Amino acid sequence: MYSLDDLKLFVRTAELENLSAAARELDRTAATASAALIRLEQRLNARLFARTTRRMRLTEEGRLFLDAARRALAALEEGEGALAEQREELAGPLRLSAPSDLGRSWLRGWLDDFLETHPQLSLELSIGDTLADLFRSNVDLAVRVGWLEDSSLVRRQLTTTRRVAVAAPSYLARAGRPASPEQLARHQLLCLAPGGQARMRWRFQSGSQQVEVEASGRRTSDDGAVVRDWALGGHGIAFKSWFDVAADIRDGRLELLLRDWYGQALPLQLVFLRNRFPAYRQRRLIEFLEARFAAFDAAYPFPA
Repeated sequence: MYSLDDLKLFVRTAELENLSAAARELDRTAATASAALIRLEQRLNARLFARTTRRMRLTEEGRLFLDAARRALAALEEGEGALAEQREELAGPLRLSAPSDLGRSWLRGWLDDFLETHPQLSLELSIGDTLADLFRSNVDLAVRVGWLEDSSLVRRQLTTTRRVAVAAPSYLARAGRPASPEQLARHQLLCLAPGGQARMRWRFQSGSQQVEVEASGRRTSDDGAVVRDWALGGHGIAFKSWFDVAADIRDGRLELLLRDWYGQALPLQLVFLRNRFPAYRQRRLIEFLEARFAAFDAAYPFPA
């Protein structure tokens, strides 16, 4: 029989291309992990990896076995989930990735409520505005905004959102209020540049009209929460998702600008790998977040 732990180690080593990283993630020593892979290769009478000093690359035999190992692990997890669902039992780890501002402002509190209701669950929450690689980061679910291009991902749409131009009252009192997107060039713009983008463009729509503004300013960050903090501090105008600033606008900390001009409507969704069917605990989390986002939409309707 194959060891379940050895199969998990093999899959993560293949995804990370690094045995030491996979061993650390699975709480194993490098020596026991190396022995486990050797044991697996001996059982299969096949060489699974081409080893170098820096990377573990799958051989052709390794690629063939990887598909089978993933299917086996997915089937076992689905079976465990079916039993847990029958017992209505939520237990085990949840690994979620989310954008910075949304994660800090809303998801963290919602997830606290979910964990409070289900004390046998544990949570690993990764927050940042660089898209997580679901293979390499071992994330079960990721919250993403925008259209999917990766065919290996499955999506569950939670809602839609738009970006809006906002600024603090203190900044507007000092610098004035833009009357059109073109006038943004006269202002300090607070730019989100994930992945080290050299140039940023803000795209606005008003009915059938579209305007594109090249955004630049003294403050640029790859973290959306930092951009929001700068806006709250009166340092300029930000172009933020409605979810990130709706409460600030309602409470007067930020003001909505260019009320006839908004960003394109984009889906906000949960995504997961096509070959990793969500376990029962993950499906329940998806249902929980769908309900929370619906409640958010009711409490903070997008301005008509």
